[in-house]
Amino acid sequence: MAGKTWSTQTELGAMFALTARQVGTHLTALGLKDGSSATDRAVADGIAKDAKLRDGTVFYVWHTERVAALLEGRGLSRQEVPAAPARRARAKAAAPAPRPTDGYGKVVATDGSALGNPGPTGWAWVDQTTGETGSGGLAHGTNNIGELLALLEALRHAGPAVDLLVRADSQYVINIATKWAKGWKSRGWRKGDGKVPENLELVQAIDAELEARTGRTDFEWVRGHAGDEHNERADALAVAAAKAATQAPVR
Repeated sequence: MAGKTWSTQTELGAMFALTARQVGTHLTALGLKDGSSATDRAVADGIAKDAKLRDGTVFYVWHTERVAALLEGRGLSRQEVPAAPARRARAKAAAPAPRPTDGYGKVVATDGSALGNPGPTGWAWVDQTTGETGSGGLAHGTNNIGELLALLEALRHAGPAVDLLVRADSQYVINIATKWAKGWKSRGWRKGDGKVPENLELVQAIDAELEARTGRTDFEWVRGHAGDEHNERADALAVAAAKAATQAPVR
């Protein structure tokens, strides 16, 4: 990390043997972070700055040495990273380790947001393969509705034939897509207690999209607000869509 002026939470975590989420907890305690955003104070003091993506979405990075000094002030110690032998470094460069997202035609991150929950609702997806994004909002809904809409629109964007990895921070949505919907469908769209599942129309639409797919469909749970670039980007887009939906007429 030497010589790197700005770092992500993941990179800062590597310096102190912390996860990105643990770094975020320390930044919040220091008054430098609020939710997924840097505070006005952190930006004004030059500790954080926004890195704007092509669509204008804000993703924050942190001043490496200033934040490292603050973390040391909280009793944390930097980790010594031994230099790898030159031969090993060359071998690593020649044969990089496979990433969890390799082998898919498309990798799409999804997220939903509801201001007040229930309240104005937004959904968004980010195509990690192409950089494309999609988002939209409702004047009134719930966080789960936003998450379901994000998945539905991501499936429509990907199309049926490509091998697809969906990365979501909602276990509710992942469980519906991989387990619950199949059981509900087998019982005539009823839960085990005989009640109709919530958000049934969206669940049925997602089930139809999944049934029509000929490519492989896998899901990965991502911890929200933990420094994952694409999850943070989807979150920012969903929140922006929810805020824009406050002006939309209620239907």
